[in-house]
Amino acid sequence: MEEKEKTFLDEPVIHWGELTRENLLCLSRYVDVALLPVGSLEQHGPHLPLDTDSYDAKYILEEAVKLLDCPKPPILPTVAYGVSDHHMSFPGTVTLRPETLEAVIMDIGRSVATHGFQKLFISNGHGGNTSVLNVVARKLKKETGLLVFIDSGDSMEPGKKELVKTENDVHAGEYETSTSLANRKELVDTDAIPELEMNFPHPSMSFDHKPNFQFAWDTHELSSVGVLGDPSKATAEKGRELWKLGAELMAERIKIVMEMRGYL
Repeated sequence: MEEKEKTFLDEPVIHWGELTRENLLCLSRYVDVALLPVGSLEQHGPHLPLDTDSYDAKYILEEAVKLLDCPKPPILPTVAYGVSDHHMSFPGTVTLRPETLEAVIMDIGRSVATHGFQKLFISNGHGGNTSVLNVVARKLKKETGLLVFIDSGDSMEPGKKELVKTENDVHAGEYETSTSLANRKELVDTDAIPELEMNFPHPSMSFDHKPNFQFAWDTHELSSVGVLGDPSKATAEKGRELWKLGAELMAERIKIVMEMRGYL
């Protein structure tokens, strides 16, 4: 029996930007979902790299796509800037206005829809982007018919609940330091990991308090070191398990989206 010739459709991870236009056109006939990592460029305490959110949003998509059968959905280049004005008190943060991020994602979605993809799956690595992305999802559906799905760290939540023990751990703490030790240990300054230090104006305003009530805050008001959590409890082993569990759940979510019919 003749061995089937291997094509780009059989590759383990497909990046939109690495395909030729003809290959992308061919791929759009087999899969109707495009994947988009969205992150930020912002301070992550004195010990983590500034692009943590952007790198991780792409990383989990790559790990998830490895678990899917071929042909696989393409991963668009990362949107590496987000809405990070609450971190601007610390060096290195670059922020977009909400309307700028909205315009960028709208244009990406319009382009994806034009080229034959009916669904856009966003891996959002930064909480400050969530409200903007929710608005964009509605606008793109109304304007183009594109279905937009957003995972804002949701795939990582079950593992986080199981493995991360620090209360209110939302930024550069036990969770993000563990995941960074697992996938980019060489960029973590372990000598600069700070002690736990957080200060909420009232217990009912803490992130983990249920029910809590929202308020507009800047990071420096809650933590002088820019860390919301306890990075001293982080381990690479914990991070590897978090990535494993998260990638498995995200792969399941992408597969569900790929198999969806009847909404188009």
